[in-house]
Amino acid sequence: MGFEDLEAELGGGVLSVAAACGGETILYHADRVLPTASSIKIAIIEEIFQQELDLAQPIMVTRADYVPGSGVLATLTPGLVLPLGDLATLAISVSDNTASNLCLRAVGGPEAVNARLVAWGCTDTKIHRSIKFALEPADPPHTATGTTQDFVKVLSQLGSETIKRMRQVSDTAMLPRFLEGYSCAHKPGAVTGVRNDVGVIERGGKKLTLAIFTQGCPDVRWKVDNAGCLLVAKVAQRLTEHFLGS
Repeated sequence: MGFEDLEAELGGGVLSVAAACGGETILYHADRVLPTASSIKIAIIEEIFQQELDLAQPIMVTRADYVPGSGVLATLTPGLVLPLGDLATLAISVSDNTASNLCLRAVGGPEAVNARLVAWGCTDTKIHRSIKFALEPADPPHTATGTTQDFVKVLSQLGSETIKRMRQVSDTAMLPRFLEGYSCAHKPGAVTGVRNDVGVIERGGKKLTLAIFTQGCPDVRWKVDNAGCLLVAKVAQRLTEHFLGS
């Protein structure tokens, strides 16, 4: 299955796709190393469950922990104490950047997640730093980079707790956009010029895992009709109809 026609809609950007269902795999430039944006948060949260950390562990959210961008914690009063499990839910369901960093700290930082990724055979996917926007000269430009073929492997390792939180994601601009009637658990990610979504689509007892990354789209609008969002949705629709039927 080719996606050249859809990739052309990015107006100069690039597309990477990996999908697997029932022993069949479809790859399109799936070894391209691209920014993951917030999609990497599924690996952070899964590490909580891999380490069997106490979800009731109380964690204080201080002003120093605040990260702008997606989420709600940075808009609340400092000193709030939340259990680790609630932070994990916020990190996935509303992509809260502050909660994600606190979860990353709880599991032992990027090194712990990166070691797990290597153990899963995801050698081209890596967290480089915590989420922040005021970068120092030595900081890597992106929080994490990776490949769609690695993310299909990550999706195959996720337990029920992470999947449950992925079903609570409120952003439907990409993967589920054209998939009425299907069950969808997913985690989108976006920074300027990047629109990604990864997840699991199910219907009729069949399960499709897929990861779709884009980079370099000249459409920089933070709108649901951003060309990158629409492209990811169209790719997801094509793959879902191929594997699961329309």
